[in-house]
Amino acid sequence: MNEEFIKTIFNECSVGNIVGINILEVREGYAKGSLVLKKEHINVFGSVHGGIVFILGDHVGGACGNTLGKKAVNVETSIQYFRPAFEGMVLFAEAHLTHKGKRIGRIEIKITNDKSDEIAVMHMIFFITDEQHRRQTD
Repeated sequence: MNEEFIKTIFNECSVGNIVGINILEVREGYAKGSLVLKKEHINVFGSVHGGIVFILGDHVGGACGNTLGKKAVNVETSIQYFRPAFEGMVLFAEAHLTHKGKRIGRIEIKITNDKSDEIAVMHMIFFITDEQHRRQTD
């Protein structure tokens, strides 16, 4: 697995860039990313929009799933929200591979703030394709 390649393609993703996600670390079966919460991430009640938290977890989980050497795509994700987060906070998402079959894998993603308070937990099921990453050999 080319760790720098996975980190680069996820840090170059236009959706991740629009939101402001930074992939900090990847290794086989693991990824970590961060997001500084800005005014644009805040909902009508003054806390981070749940969709922003979901995008952070989904993006970091996707990086984790793609550390296995083949293109991996999301099949199903669930999220449980525990507490709000606010503008100026930094959110961290850490994704760990918890199961790898021949075609299906499972990842758990914990989202915390910069005080290590748990904001949300996600569970992701992903499909492992036969396809190599297109730019991996470039």
